[in-house]
Amino acid sequence: MQRINHLISLLSALLVLFLAGSAFFLSFESLRDLAVQIGVSQKNAWLYPAIIDGAIIVFSLSVLRANLARERTMYPWVLVSVFTLLSVVLNIIHAQQELLAQFLAAIPPIALFLSFELLLAQLKETAVRLEAQTSLAEINREIKEKESELIALVRERSETIEKLEEKIGRLTEQKGQLKTEFQVNSNGNIGSKASESDTIGRARQQRTTKKQEAMHHLLELIRTNPSATLSELAGDIGRSKSTVGGYLSELQLAALIEKGEFGWQVVENVSI
Repeated sequence: MQRINHLISLLSALLVLFLAGSAFFLSFESLRDLAVQIGVSQKNAWLYPAIIDGAIIVFSLSVLRANLARERTMYPWVLVSVFTLLSVVLNIIHAQQELLAQFLAAIPPIALFLSFELLLAQLKETAVRLEAQTSLAEINREIKEKESELIALVRERSETIEKLEEKIGRLTEQKGQLKTEFQVNSNGNIGSKASESDTIGRARQQRTTKKQEAMHHLLELIRTNPSATLSELAGDIGRSKSTVGGYLSELQLAALIEKGEFGWQVVENVSI
């Protein structure tokens, strides 16, 4: 259907163009002959119809341009009307002093005006349709770009969420291990799992024991002096500040201590 409409539009435009050309030729001949009759040389007589009927075409094109540019079209329309009326009057003057001859003489300039305006109207509709198609294609392109950006953003956020979930899972597992490892017994000693003590070597068992003793000592220091600084705690248990900072993080993760208004505090239900 679209192809048929295109063929019809093309055929209509060609026929209208033929009609406009025929009317222009007839009016051109009459105006040139009239110019010769009033004394203009044969060599220059063609300029008069070219100016008069050519002005109709030029001003009609100005109307089309103003319409497409969404500008005011009053002035070019006035020019088109004036020169069309002038061409009609001059064609009638050139005709014989008979009503039928004068009527026929007035047809070419009127036909030129109407056919050319019809052709311009068709061109305007085509231009508007092409502009709409171009705008629609641009909108579709922008929509696709935004969809691609949105998909990339969603994918990035999904990856970030997956990483956070993995990190939370690891932290939860570490918290459970630390709670098991640093459970405070009734005498205040921090125990370790018997199964792990049996599977690890003596060297690791010694390091674990020393670490537990240091952390147990650290809990006692925090209980007695909550406002102690990191440097003071490190000096009291004979460890570096970075090591003590790691101990505090592990104890906090195991919910054995918490950060209070005046420093570290041992959780109430923890017995040393």
